[in-house]
Amino acid sequence: MTVQTTQSVPLPAASGAWWLPALSPAERDALPPGRTPRWAELVEQALRLAESAPGGRIRSLPGTGPEGRLLHPLLPFLRTTSRHFAAANAASAERRVVWAGARRHLADGLVRLAGRTLVQELGHARRAGTLTGQDGRERFDAFLREVAAGPALGAVLHRHPVLARLLAERCMRTVAAATELLERLHADREQLTAALLDSEPGRLTRVRFGLGDPHAAGRSVAVLEFDGGQRLVYKPRPLGLHARWNELLAWFGGHQPQLAARAVRLLPQAGYGWAEYVAPRPCRSQAEFGRFYERLGAQLALLHVVNAVDIHAENLIAARDQPVVVDVETLFHPCWAPVTDGGADPAARALAASVQRTMVLPNPWFGGGGSLDLSALGGQADQWTPDPMPGWADAGTDLMRLVRRPARWPGADNRPMLAGRPADPADQLDRLLCGFRAGYRAIAAHSHELLGEQGLLHRFAGETMRLVARPSQSYATLLAEATEPGLLRDHSGRERAFAALHDETGYPHLHVLAPHELTDLLAGDVPFFTTTPAARTPRTWDGRELPFLLDESGLTAAAGTIRGMSEGDLDRQAWLIRASLAAGRRSPGRHAPGRPAAESEDAYDGDPGARALELARGIGEDLLSRVCRGEGRVNWLGLQEAWPGQWAVLPMGMALGDGYTGPALFLAELGRLTGAVRYQEAAAQAVRVLPRLLRLLAEHPELARAVGPGGFSGLGGISYATARLASLLDSPELSAALPAGLAALRTAAVHPAAPMDIADGLAGALLAAEAVHAQTRLPAAAELAHTVRTLAGHRPRPERPGFLHGHEGVAWALRERAAVDLADSDGPGRCPDRVGRALRAREADQHLALLADRVPMPGHSLRHGELGLLEPLVELMPTDAGHRRTAARLVRSVEQQGARCGTPGEVPTPGLLTGLAGIGYGLLRLGFGPRIPSVLLLRPAAGPGPVEREGGHHHDGRRTARQCGQRAAGDRRASPGG
Repeated sequence: MTVQTTQSVPLPAASGAWWLPALSPAERDALPPGRTPRWAELVEQALRLAESAPGGRIRSLPGTGPEGRLLHPLLPFLRTTSRHFAAANAASAERRVVWAGARRHLADGLVRLAGRTLVQELGHARRAGTLTGQDGRERFDAFLREVAAGPALGAVLHRHPVLARLLAERCMRTVAAATELLERLHADREQLTAALLDSEPGRLTRVRFGLGDPHAAGRSVAVLEFDGGQRLVYKPRPLGLHARWNELLAWFGGHQPQLAARAVRLLPQAGYGWAEYVAPRPCRSQAEFGRFYERLGAQLALLHVVNAVDIHAENLIAARDQPVVVDVETLFHPCWAPVTDGGADPAARALAASVQRTMVLPNPWFGGGGSLDLSALGGQADQWTPDPMPGWADAGTDLMRLVRRPARWPGADNRPMLAGRPADPADQLDRLLCGFRAGYRAIAAHSHELLGEQGLLHRFAGETMRLVARPSQSYATLLAEATEPGLLRDHSGRERAFAALHDETGYPHLHVLAPHELTDLLAGDVPFFTTTPAARTPRTWDGRELPFLLDESGLTAAAGTIRGMSEGDLDRQAWLIRASLAAGRRSPGRHAPGRPAAESEDAYDGDPGARALELARGIGEDLLSRVCRGEGRVNWLGLQEAWPGQWAVLPMGMALGDGYTGPALFLAELGRLTGAVRYQEAAAQAVRVLPRLLRLLAEHPELARAVGPGGFSGLGGISYATARLASLLDSPELSAALPAGLAALRTAAVHPAAPMDIADGLAGALLAAEAVHAQTRLPAAAELAHTVRTLAGHRPRPERPGFLHGHEGVAWALRERAAVDLADSDGPGRCPDRVGRALRAREADQHLALLADRVPMPGHSLRHGELGLLEPLVELMPTDAGHRRTAARLVRSVEQQGARCGTPGEVPTPGLLTGLAGIGYGLLRLGFGPRIPSVLLLRPAAGPGPVEREGGHHHDGRRTARQCGQRAAGDRRASPGG
């Protein structure tokens, strides 16, 4: 049964045209004179069933809290809809069961649609003093009885005709969807018994509607339960693609039987289908845990090569040692990478085409309240949404009102359980990678069986697949916010609720899809677009072609993915898996001090400088092997701290601390020292987009303020890197862009909300401006430094200790005297984030002694490792024998252990502060001292004149500690830890 909302019936003379504001101009023009839409007639029918006067027992929505009592005024819609369903379907036991489930789902939907409007009316009545009752609950119930009466309910709906339309159309669509399911169940019952149930299931006892987003005129997945205990899943969309996926699983199992994944049994029909119900089952041993993750790793490889997306937690069922993917409507999906003002980013493109796109791997959603991970691997129960969500306060009383607070995600059945406890996927990383590598190599070895017109993938060619334009959560948020009462008074208000569809996102295809998204959202549906793997033309859910072409068909793209498989690509995808799982861990922890580690006698043999350079070259080659190339530029993927304490795999941005300017600076220095052109070419390609972006930031102050002035996260460090790279690369383009960078930095620095620290704030901007002036002698840099210094004198200091984020760094930037006794500090055995104490020259010996008397830190990074702790020694006493012994020990550590980054799990990442570029740069500092300016102190290279800080002395790095100690008392240096 199909409901056509454009059908009309004669308009009763007494009704008036209260519903006209709910129509679009086109709908008004198309409506014959004297006719009314069917949805408006259903509203009139419901109002005739409403009570004529207040009274009666309050009816509530089952299974809800006090807010469920908001159903009471909406009961006439349920009664009217029940009559429509009964009239459309012959009486039967199954009809009663199907409608009971549909009615329950409809009741919930009606409350969600009307809740905000009813609560607003409650507030008006309370403020007007018209409510009766002894307490808030009695007054709430009195309001519900009042508004449930026909005249009052009619008045509310006539003031909000769009709400009336939404309620009525939800009723009509529910009748159509439930009737459709009932008819299909009757038609397919014998086939279902033979194909999926294995025996006669008995009497239908329950139907649960709404298990998924509403698409295609309100249709959604439903689960049917029978008195024999058997269950079925009804899917109101084609299942041909899933059937072909089952064939692919069987093919893979033939080559890797120990990694074979269980397929979901299906009964595909024309335009819809049925699937077996896969129940979660706990593991019986740790061995089953391991097998689960090995199979999931292999299945991830298979999902990757067919370009799957949207395989989130609710689409994976953990059935003992079998990870069962229960929904694969999004195979052969196009790769939609964003295009920014800087052009296409090759790293963003690589990420969009990687294993991460599947949504199997952890991929958190960040916000002010933390992060929420809904991925198949990472999704776990009892997470809280990072952004506030709408909810009710004082529900069931006359003070009931809308509030926004984090909402709890209840979880899914994606994680295997053992003895009532879910597995931690990070503990099974090796098994996951083992399965992925085995699966990847098996697919590559037998790829000829998949490709070509006779290959297995060609069987997918004509099957319907879904295109996911935006995350479903984005649509759900828009639909929820669109029930604001002020948007329900006319059609134009309803359209305004979805204005965000037209915002600039960097995804060009969304401009074309937005009008069609709007059509679905206006009807209360989550937008649904389709195509086939062999086609390039997207369609709406009802088959209308859309006016744009995909770059290539899904089959062509998948064939390209398969042909591009190699050991190098396998390593890159394995890194993404490792980094994605590591991102779920906490930030690198503290390293407690202790006794020095035992070392061999030959630990310090030879010149550490030559060995440091060789190690730096190895890191340079590693960085070159990790680059993503495209359209004349390069970039990297990095494991970055996307939110305080929260890590994610992201394309590198501009920032010096974790962006591409850091690796570019290291590679440029390495190229200058070694004469290897490839390093400098990569550096130049990495920052090719920088001049354009700096000019953009200078032209748009709001963007500059958003980037901030910081020395490592903002425009301070970006300007510093631009000046250094302009010299190292002999780049007139970078030199020409420096004034724009300084202008943008000024805009960010003068903003009242700018923080004070080095990493993010004014202290970093000051050091950067001074360095740019020292190197370039640009007057604008000197003026900016003076402005920032003046501003900093009136801003509150950070209370926390440390250099990058604390008050020691601010004192260092402002050249204030610091008489900190290192013995009373946190001690150099701890993370440099807590050791950033200002060092005067005469304290270098003490610092060296403390470094020797402790267990070395486990990592080598500039921020969380040994190189950060050694930076004061390189700065103050580069030729001291004790320093060189400490440096040799670090070089030996890198030789033996490899470069250990300051990331969760020490996963390699390209960045400067926590990653490979910083370790490589630190090694160059160890080997070449003053020839390599300190990036942690934002030191300039030798420029047109002597490098002199205001009020300080020229520092060429060649003084010994004793000579340094003879300098003026006001001259000092700092430990660079954050």
